[in-house]
Amino acid sequence: MKYNGNNVLSEIVEIVEQLVSFKTTPSNYSEFEGAISYIENYFADTVIKIDKHYFNKFPALFISTTGLKHASVLLQGHVDVVDGNESQFTPIVKNGKLYGRGAADMKGFVAIAMKLLLDFEKHSSECNVALVLTFDEEIGSENGAKKMAELGYTGDLIINGDAGYNHSVIHGEKGILKIKLKVEATPGRHPYTWQGKNAFELLNEDYNSIISLFTNKEIATEEDNWYTTYSIYDIKCENREQYPPHYTEAKMNFYFTEDLTVADILNLIKSKVKHCEVEQFIGSERVFLDPKSKYIQQLHKIMSAHFDRDISIRTENGSSDARFYTNKNIPIVILKPVGEDHHGDNEYLDVDSLLPLYNTLKEFILEYNENKLEVSISEGVNAK
Repeated sequence: MKYNGNNVLSEIVEIVEQLVSFKTTPSNYSEFEGAISYIENYFADTVIKIDKHYFNKFPALFISTTGLKHASVLLQGHVDVVDGNESQFTPIVKNGKLYGRGAADMKGFVAIAMKLLLDFEKHSSECNVALVLTFDEEIGSENGAKKMAELGYTGDLIINGDAGYNHSVIHGEKGILKIKLKVEATPGRHPYTWQGKNAFELLNEDYNSIISLFTNKEIATEEDNWYTTYSIYDIKCENREQYPPHYTEAKMNFYFTEDLTVADILNLIKSKVKHCEVEQFIGSERVFLDPKSKYIQQLHKIMSAHFDRDISIRTENGSSDARFYTNKNIPIVILKPVGEDHHGDNEYLDVDSLLPLYNTLKEFILEYNENKLEVSISEGVNAK
């Protein structure tokens, strides 16, 4: 059935509906395979090449117009979703919105990317375009995007469709560092504090020293959040009867905007710590492209025309699988279809945003391949 009388939009909507119907929740391997079979059948009898890998049972696909591991433009997405109500895996289109688990995060973009590759199949010799799809983004991406990047599945330019704000082109995402602080002490009894040290007080002293490094947390807002933020959680204390804590631990999250690596941020933190042992358990590099880059400016121009509105150029408060390509010095741009309530009970995709985004990406990729957008690799990538 045609949606709004448009064959292309109808096909994209149908792909989204099919993908949503697969319950690709964490470690649901049989549903992963069902989704993969659907994707493979979609590209059957075409020249599209699909490389399939498994990392600790998690699949990953590299879908390419040429069969080469390096594309001119690499689209990036994931097919896994968070758990949801059973009804959310039966997609429903109502009042211009497609409801279903994963519709916004991020099967809508995946459907657009699949349709684009099928279109570019007719121009495979001139258009080296690829799509990498993984199945573990919602649980950390250690067995998906990270592995595919390490295997050398890359591009001259990466377009990630898993982050951002409605009607926006994203040129930066925060880096992430998660650490555990641990400290042991020999405390004196409650009335005799001079007899020892309180482990909680020692950790608190180090905590205050650490946060002195990041002074802009309080000015971050929903509208203006390109500032380093942090939080402390999972605080645990152990003490014997009549004694203050002899052991304290806590975890801290840092979402940083500085033009520094995870290792740099960790070393800064360690330089402020006097008492605690510092253990890193998660680290993701910052993604950043100069907003004046020709990639961003051209995508902004094309997107504004197709959406018939001024598209904002801004940064993202969170992160995505694009972070695994930051060390390869590849320009990265990020955008997504319009949708709301990601991971929520009423997750939906704005159907009317699909065709403008599809047309935006098609025009941009064609123009990129024709003109190669005269931008040097060093221009704008991870620049301040």
